[in-house]
Amino acid sequence: MDYEKEYGQMHDAKARNFSGYSIKRYVQEIAALVYDRLPDRMLDYGSGKGYQYLALRVHEKWGGILPVCYDPGVVQLRIKPIGKFSGIICTDVMEHIEEADVDKVLDDIFGFADDHGFVFLVIGIDPSYRKKLPDGRDVHVTIKPPEWWDAKLAKYQRQGLTIRAVYEKAKKARLPW
Repeated sequence: MDYEKEYGQMHDAKARNFSGYSIKRYVQEIAALVYDRLPDRMLDYGSGKGYQYLALRVHEKWGGILPVCYDPGVVQLRIKPIGKFSGIICTDVMEHIEEADVDKVLDDIFGFADDHGFVFLVIGIDPSYRKKLPDGRDVHVTIKPPEWWDAKLAKYQRQGLTIRAVYEKAKKARLPW
């Protein structure tokens, strides 16, 4: 899939699409990681439009460290950052990645992680039921159980790095397993 093109169209279609607000439910968990690891540089990988920082100012709940925002679907945020980050946030992203690309995207995310920080992921494990790709498919193109994701993430475990994954269910979902 051409993520830049597909998600770019969806971002452009509605101002509310992928605004970044899905992080709201996890601000306290991220704050706990920030206060534990004391990152000096943070990245929000797949940040959406960044309204979570511009409008909601969620970063103020964890001491004011404003993450670098990266999202290939947003023209202003599609340039990949450079360097390492001691705090990485990735919410509502991985379920949007086709299964064939999951390893490549995880390699990219963890390639930004330094050895003494954290990576915080929220991964949907149900279909979206609400949003569709321009080709008509559900935007959650990779629906797998937590055990599948845990096996993928185990590859990146290393001394000093905290990996925290939260698996999010849709409200009235029917799971395939």
